[in-house]
Amino acid sequence: MTLEPEEITKEQGVVLGEFRFSFQGHSDANSTDFEIYRLIAEQLYEVDEDVIGTEDSIRNISENRLRDFYQTHYTPNRIEIFIAGDVDAASTIEEISELFHTWTTKDKDAPTQKVSPLSRGETSIVRVNDVSFPSTTLLFDLGANPMETATDFENFAAASILSNAISTRLNDRARDLNAPVQSTHAQLIQWFERMVLSIQVSYETPNQQEAMLFLGEELATLRDQGLSTPEIEAQTSDFLKLESTFADNYTARNYAEDHVFFRMIGRQTLSPETYKSLSTVFVNRADKAWFNKELKSLLTTKNVQSLVALEHHIYPTEQVKQEQLAFVADMQKAFKQTGNVLVLPDVVSDFPMPDKNGEILAIQDLDANTTKWQLSNGVTIYLRHMPNSGDSVHVYAGSKGGLAALPASLRPAALLMPGAYSESGLGGFSFNDYNRLMVRENAYLEPMVWEHLHGFYGSSTKASLPLVLASMYQGFQHATLDEEMFERHKTQFIKNKRQYLDSVDGKALMAVSNEIYDENSVRYTLTPEDYEKVSANDVRMAYNNLMRTNRGLVYVIAGDIPVDEFKPLARTYLAGMTFNDLPTESLYAVKLEPKKDELTIAFGPAGNNVELVTMFARDAEKKTTKDYFLADIAGRILTSRLTEQVRETGSLDYSPYSFVMWPEGADTQQLLIVMSSSVIKRKEARAALDEIADSIGHGATPEEFSSTSKQLSHALQDGLSQPQEQARMMFNYVLADADPLAVVNPDRVINTLTQEDIDEYLKAFTSKSATRIDVTNLPSGN
Repeated sequence: MTLEPEEITKEQGVVLGEFRFSFQGHSDANSTDFEIYRLIAEQLYEVDEDVIGTEDSIRNISENRLRDFYQTHYTPNRIEIFIAGDVDAASTIEEISELFHTWTTKDKDAPTQKVSPLSRGETSIVRVNDVSFPSTTLLFDLGANPMETATDFENFAAASILSNAISTRLNDRARDLNAPVQSTHAQLIQWFERMVLSIQVSYETPNQQEAMLFLGEELATLRDQGLSTPEIEAQTSDFLKLESTFADNYTARNYAEDHVFFRMIGRQTLSPETYKSLSTVFVNRADKAWFNKELKSLLTTKNVQSLVALEHHIYPTEQVKQEQLAFVADMQKAFKQTGNVLVLPDVVSDFPMPDKNGEILAIQDLDANTTKWQLSNGVTIYLRHMPNSGDSVHVYAGSKGGLAALPASLRPAALLMPGAYSESGLGGFSFNDYNRLMVRENAYLEPMVWEHLHGFYGSSTKASLPLVLASMYQGFQHATLDEEMFERHKTQFIKNKRQYLDSVDGKALMAVSNEIYDENSVRYTLTPEDYEKVSANDVRMAYNNLMRTNRGLVYVIAGDIPVDEFKPLARTYLAGMTFNDLPTESLYAVKLEPKKDELTIAFGPAGNNVELVTMFARDAEKKTTKDYFLADIAGRILTSRLTEQVRETGSLDYSPYSFVMWPEGADTQQLLIVMSSSVIKRKEARAALDEIADSIGHGATPEEFSSTSKQLSHALQDGLSQPQEQARMMFNYVLADADPLAVVNPDRVINTLTQEDIDEYLKAFTSKSATRIDVTNLPSGN
């Protein structure tokens, strides 16, 4: 690298943009997770500064200092090259040797950084951003894990399984006890060459002591009474599925990325076959007694540290610190008491099956591995047979509709609906029992109520696919709402919504969306007061309007499921459903009604960061297959222009980007260009953004069109072998009446696109009938 002075100056501007993005313009900055990683890094590496440095350190770094760092650390003796793919090893090594043999090492050796363990028994008190609830986190240092031996793998496997088991137990107990917590979870952090277990509970400030006592008491119960057989079987089964799926779907890209990542954290990379083999041996050998012994050992270790995160407006004065230390002492006292004996279920009954079947009217071959089915009740199925997908199966089921299909008065109820019905349980099972069953059977179900569609997403092994289909059947046909659970979920939902809308991000969203959309628009931001008005009957009405009504219900299934194997499943779980039929609507109104074409607000975080957005909106007809590709290419072309002009040439921003927002069925499509800048360069940044915006009307250059088309083709290649991605994309395409085979063979469509297509697509955003809105979000200082 030549490290030319003018290039260094440009890159300083880019890194300053990253600094603003990370610490002044992004909601993740100073989140609880951010503070956890910062704390671990500070202690393991014995530093007390952020990795990115300070504004002064970025501005004032000298050319000589940068060159000295480069020459010290970027040396051949520190380089590893990872290549994965269908290559000949001998000739590749010969080529590398030829290219790199002249690179000689310098006399200086880069220093080796000492890694220290976490501080034991200490308590850290920090403030977090306004999006985060206050919380208490326990960090358990599990030591270094180089992953060099079978024992290392067993330690990792045990820690992974136990962290998930702890997380599930805490969530179950919080729900059973109606504990005053916002959320609770455990996770295994593999970073900085060590494994660290994080156990966290978040809460509202008035409930802090009660929530922390809940955590102490429940961990004491886990330590003294252990996990039940179903809990352990569910987590070990889930772990086996994860490792098996990982091995069965391992690609050359996975191999290269894993090598790079694991080398960064000081671990060896095992082959996927080794992962699978070691997982099976471990799970077959480790029994309930072994896991509970490991759990007790983990929870009695002294290598534990507490991190208390305060609300953003509470400053850690000495008085506050003493109060927090007293709360921690009370939690530790509760933990030292003998844990309660719990009555836990030893078995989970089978899930109820549909009571009647239906018929398959027709099966049409779309290509060698894709079929379209029509059932007697009007349901359509697309089955994507993927022999390379291993044991995993992915299912999307639903139809057009979503919030846009409901009157504005029912939209708050529809957003409360998924959580309220989930909390109420399914198929006669309580939420906890149903969740235990799904984990045990390696199955997953998630309800979807989006702007433009509604339904379910599910994943499973081939053996547990009937459970997922039966769950969807119950979800569409027979879900019941428990009013007590509804009220509990509603309270929690409103707390989370209010927390977000009171944050700078939430205030900015509300200010912009409510300025440019009509109050009856599906995108108008709802307030906590809107949700307060929702009754249980409103939620039932939303459920009947969406889940119990057929607006063109489609199932898309991707996995190694041949047609003949799926026939009995289709008759049993899909064809027997009955609905209130309603024809699909071609388009729904976004109701874009801007009050101004230039909007300046002041809801950004305090600091030096200004957010700039230019939005073009135009009427949209029915979305076609070509439109999916043209919208993606348009976003790539403008992002490329932003990168070149705003980042590389102007040094104004770290990560400017552009994208098209056009949900299936919407009557409006919007092109957004987004960037940020420092306050002092706000005019330069707006001028640069205007230049990009003005260039849209000229269309694309042949070079831009050619390169971005190739980028899109390359980006879609990985998804061709991934069953979830195939199911997701095909689901979206068929809901828009687009060609499902474009998902299977995207190049067939990309190759038909012309320069005229992309020029016409871009220019339409600047036509006389289109709308342009410029938004500037200044720092508020609040």
